Amino acid sequence: MGGERGQATIEWLALVALIALVLGALVAFVPHMDGRSYGGFLARAILCAVRGGCDHGRDALQLAYGARDAELVRDYAPSIVYEPGEREIPVDYRRCRSPSCGNAPADRSLDVSRTSTGLPATAFTHVLHADGSTFIQYWLYYPDSNTTWAGSDKLFKYSPPGVRLISRLVTGKWRYPGFHNDDWEGYQVRIDPGGEVSVRATAHKGYQWCKQSQCHNQWGDWTGWTRVSRGSHAGHIPLRTSLRGVRLEGSLPFVSGSYEVKSPAYPGVDVHERTTVSADLTLVPLESVDQRAAPEFDSITPPWAKPVYRDPLSNST
Repeated sequence: MGGERGQATIEWLALVALIALVLGALVAFVPHMDGRSYGGFLARAILCAVRGGCDHGRDALQLAYGARDAELVRDYAPSIVYEPGEREIPVDYRRCRSPSCGNAPADRSLDVSRTSTGLPATAFTHVLHADGSTFIQYWLYYPDSNTTWAGSDKLFKYSPPGVRLISRLVTGKWRYPGFHNDDWEGYQVRIDPGGEVSVRATAHKGYQWCKQSQCHNQWGDWTGWTRVSRGSHAGHIPLRTSLRGVRLEGSLPFVSGSYEVKSPAYPGVDVHERTTVSADLTLVPLESVDQRAAPEFDSITPPWAKPVYRDPLSNST
């Protein structure tokens, strides 16, 4: 029997190598092919073949959702691209709640699947069915959140004592009001009865498809990717866009029109930023997690207590 298993492994490796050659040729001739996702899939397939198999949460997904939905959850799991400077990757809050265990190398050329301390990139999942559609929610936990928009974190750091006192009176805390421990962000997939797939990502008390304001609380085409902002971890789908029109108001340019979405923006081709590909995500169904044993998160609501957890069309985050 041992000889038969060894032969099967050799044949599997040969098949994977052949697929790699074919996909490598496609990447060479199709300039906007999603090479990072395929590369991650192939690397994982080869590693798992050598090890004799990988689970990455598949058994737990099948127990929670059944074979069909479990396959959808794995197939539509997002690949993640991080804005430069973001060091954290999503982790399992039951194993890590500090940047010291949640950070990973921030090199823009890297694809990372584990933190610097060896913890796997993790997404918590939740599946709902409503009006014939299947909704898959992926919840990403980060050890903290720090809004860095327009350098506001640095401005607060060097602000006079009066500003800090006002912040203390308003928020009840001396720290920068754009910071809190614990951060839950989400990426959601909607599969309609006809098979049409749309997505959205959580961002600043709502959702985004494209990054621009016109996509606020909008669902849009699935690309396989979501992008995480530095510090706050607000999300959007990376897309190539162009401005439809600009008018002048006084002496300053003022954007009057909307942006036209041209095509997906693929990391490694259109975007040069660090990534975590979906093949490397450990998926944990929230249906199987003891939510009563969860810690008290820092002034934020966990996924299972959000209205959207039960109403997948809600715009609440």
